[in-house]
Amino acid sequence: MRKSLISIAPLAILGLAGQAHADESNVVIYGILDTAVANIQHALNFDPYHPVSNNPNVTQGTQSATGMLNGAMSATRWGIKGQEDLGDGLKAVFLLEDGFSLGSGNINNAALGLANNTALGPNMSADSAISGQFFNRGAYVGIGKAAVWGTVTFGRQQSFFLDNISIFDPMMGSQAFSPLGFSGTYGGGGATDDSRVDNSVKYRVAFGDFTLGALYKFGGVAGSNSAQGAYEVNGVYAAGPLGVQLGYQQFKDAFAIGNNTGAGSVKVTAEDTKAYMLSAKYSFDALTVRGGFEREEYTNPSNPTSDATLTSIYGVAVASVSTNPFPTGQKNLNVYWLGGGWDFSSAFSLLLGGYHVSQNAYACTTPTNKACSGSLNYYSLVGDYHFSKRTDSYFGLMESTVSGGPAYAVANKAPLASETSNRIIALGIRHVF
Repeated sequence: MRKSLISIAPLAILGLAGQAHADESNVVIYGILDTAVANIQHALNFDPYHPVSNNPNVTQGTQSATGMLNGAMSATRWGIKGQEDLGDGLKAVFLLEDGFSLGSGNINNAALGLANNTALGPNMSADSAISGQFFNRGAYVGIGKAAVWGTVTFGRQQSFFLDNISIFDPMMGSQAFSPLGFSGTYGGGGATDDSRVDNSVKYRVAFGDFTLGALYKFGGVAGSNSAQGAYEVNGVYAAGPLGVQLGYQQFKDAFAIGNNTGAGSVKVTAEDTKAYMLSAKYSFDALTVRGGFEREEYTNPSNPTSDATLTSIYGVAVASVSTNPFPTGQKNLNVYWLGGGWDFSSAFSLLLGGYHVSQNAYACTTPTNKACSGSLNYYSLVGDYHFSKRTDSYFGLMESTVSGGPAYAVANKAPLASETSNRIIALGIRHVF
């Protein structure tokens, strides 16, 4: 597909040269502004803090809602990145990136949205790693000699799974039309808050057509070096029209955030997660096909004693911490996707995708238990027209259905018991600078 659709990485137009070494270093300001008018069939009120304003994936209300959806195709953000030539191919690099709502002007803060609402609203709320940090999408510095021994970076960084989704998802990581793009669960290998990894060291190196990477997260917990830590490994093969990715990651004491029964605080679930991802894409001239599989495994946390001492997260008060969420067995999710895009012309492209998520019966005790087996299905279609290299308009829709245990995961939303499907229709505009 056209380069502007294959990658959602921001394009930069403003370079500020360093005063002392104008020919050796540069700093770039970049961003994406993306908003859409959307109608969601079963929704709560649109929220001014969550990165996506409303949840297009699952039923959250009994009535339809129409409003301005933030970041439907690409997350609205701005950032600063740069590099300095240190000589002999060695370079220092850095990035600072912030996500915000184009409709409200607020910094994205999903944790605040959860604390301001219960599971019944009045506004939509959902977990996200983007929760009020000054640079909530990323902040890192590093050094490397990419052509020889690779690059190592230190700070708050995307997981490799989240990197892969933007390349191998048929909807290009769209937040409105792809469950992979909206749900950080898949980008975080099971836990949304691990899609962007704090206190991490990330290394990448290329050998011909292969790019290999590894990531390690420091937990920083006194008395236990492994608590709240993680590691990831990832490999990508890209040659001509073919691209293939394979990755694995493991997090200890990952935190999932949810609504409390009253406003002002959140509930936290501590869990260990493991995940595997295999994905691929292949281009046939104007047609590009993308598909993949992800396996996510959940067990009780490795360090429940230290996890239980958590009193706040992302600056929001914690009402309680669940340290035994899987007392009778391991929870498994299998995620499959397939689709692609066709460039009808240099300006117009059509994207089509299908997604299936299956859940095992990890603690099924009654027919209406959220721990019973079940599935979720999504079907998406997007038409994208480019007025220029940097400005495009799109129209899209996504239908979703849910059955079994996942349908009862909203058990505290009793009015929704009969709602097993949802739909979003949106018309939007995006500008890249």
